[in-house]
Amino acid sequence: MPARKRDGCGALVNSQAPAPKDIAADGPPLSLGGLGISAEQIATALSRIVTHAADPQRKRRAQELPLDGADQVWVRSMLDALPAPVYATDTDGFLTYFNQAAVTFAGREPVLGVDRWCVTERLYNPDGSPLKHENCPMALAIRENRAVRGAEAIAERPDGTRIPFAPFPTPIRAPSGRIVGAVNVLLDISARKRAEKEAAHLACHDALTGLPNRASFHTMLDQLIAARAGDEAPFALMRINVTGHTHISDMYGHATGDEALRAIAQRLKKAVGEKPLFHIASDTFALVLAKPPGRDGLRRFAETLRSAGTAGTGRVREAGSTIAIGCAFFPADGRDAPTLVANAAGALTRARRTTTDPLAFFDANEDLAARDRQLLKSQLRAAIGDGALRLHFQPQMAADGTAVAFEALVRWSHPTRGMIAPADFIPLAEDGGAIVEMSEWILRDACREAASWQNPLRVAVNLSPLHFRSGDLPGTVQAILEETGLAPDRLELEITEGVMIQDFEQAMSMLRKLRDVGVRIALDDFGTGYSSLSYLQAFPLSTLKIDRSFTDNLGRVEQSAAIIRSVVGLGHALGLEVAAEGVERQEQLDFLIAEGCDLVQGYFTGRPAPIDAYSRLTGRDGTQRDDAPGLRSA
Repeated sequence: MPARKRDGCGALVNSQAPAPKDIAADGPPLSLGGLGISAEQIATALSRIVTHAADPQRKRRAQELPLDGADQVWVRSMLDALPAPVYATDTDGFLTYFNQAAVTFAGREPVLGVDRWCVTERLYNPDGSPLKHENCPMALAIRENRAVRGAEAIAERPDGTRIPFAPFPTPIRAPSGRIVGAVNVLLDISARKRAEKEAAHLACHDALTGLPNRASFHTMLDQLIAARAGDEAPFALMRINVTGHTHISDMYGHATGDEALRAIAQRLKKAVGEKPLFHIASDTFALVLAKPPGRDGLRRFAETLRSAGTAGTGRVREAGSTIAIGCAFFPADGRDAPTLVANAAGALTRARRTTTDPLAFFDANEDLAARDRQLLKSQLRAAIGDGALRLHFQPQMAADGTAVAFEALVRWSHPTRGMIAPADFIPLAEDGGAIVEMSEWILRDACREAASWQNPLRVAVNLSPLHFRSGDLPGTVQAILEETGLAPDRLELEITEGVMIQDFEQAMSMLRKLRDVGVRIALDDFGTGYSSLSYLQAFPLSTLKIDRSFTDNLGRVEQSAAIIRSVVGLGHALGLEVAAEGVERQEQLDFLIAEGCDLVQGYFTGRPAPIDAYSRLTGRDGTQRDDAPGLRSA
């Protein structure tokens, strides 16, 4: 067949004419950007145009459908203006028309009457396999006398680039109903395919670190266990936690926390090489070793991971993040994924409790204790919400026996285990993330109680370092004071030296804001940590509390008396009130009073008890406790 020029596109038909009955979409329409019209609609309209062009009776219908040269020029201009490639063929597949967008799409000038079925020379199926032109959707539309919808294919340009597209071929009929060709509109779906590929990637990768995510991890683990079911060849599952990441986010904001985690993930990925590393939770990763070395080799490998996880610069390094790793083996520690994952998590819990060894292996006996701790964590969180915690109060007495303040101490009466010591459940709250909620409950309840006392005694509340570093503590304190009506100078917040040492600038800023609120700040357990005189001079402290260990050793360890004498002198030189904890004997009380200690606290002067036991000191009606004789209210 001789080559034909690029014309013969036909004439415009009445836009109100009904569409042929066989032209119906089999799938959702794909719109052409910015036109408000779909490729489906264009294909249908063009089939009418070219059908009319093939009508041998068109001259007799000229008055109904005028067909002059201007109309055809207008139609060609309209089609060339379309952003979508459009072309038509006869029943043998030879091109009879194409628009300008088809030239751009093909990357070449198609040849009318020579090129068949498509404007590009090579076609491929969506899976990349070659697609013969005679089997393409355009040929199918002619062969089966129907509009083809929902198909996809790939066209290859002369330069080798491939374009995924969705074709919309529609048969062209003569008035007699005979098929005389087909018209096709091509929709470039490259952007959609890229979006689908990106969505598929995001579905199995973490957006922050770019590592395979939790879903990918479980898929891989299930596949690996299934593959090892026959020979049960061992492999190791390592659960890696970045301890301190939450602290970084709390101190410097989530953006800095994300940046730090992203950097740690990159270093971990570099450290593990080709081994599959997964980001399965906010600060937790998983690593599978298909051929694990012995335990000594795993410990050396764990040190490499710890070095990667603790490296950093600036504020992130100062924040003190590190790596803890729990390891479990298939099949010894679990033959299914849930058991293996749980046991690796149990080992990780033990690893997080030590700073000397980053790696802990699963141990069935120790796991029972870990599971018990986990149970207690959940029960403790429930106890906070259910109001099952109670406050006891211990008086702080002046040298003359006058009650000056009460320290609020939390108590937990477990329904089956009885009284659980604070030394046991406070670490559970810190490890389980409930310490801030619990501290705020203690603070609010203590302030509410103190506000009800007739005598204006102070109330002291301990703050966990985690609470001190999280959120807007000054704002929380001020809101609670306003809510309860307690005067700010009647509240004393007790902090430990670790709060100051962790981040000097952040601690200074927080303490100044608390001072501006009007509350007092006491440095608790003084002398047991790293006490810098520059810290004592710089921070807006009100009170130094001598640690109970020095009080307890009075009369036993000669240096204790010298230390207490020095602390009292130092505190007074700095204009601070000095209090001593752990007073349990008369000789201790006598020594502290003689050395000028301002306040004493301990079992000898008053045990922790519900506040009703001290109603005489607080100004309420009631009877003074028998074990605190001689106490006088202010």
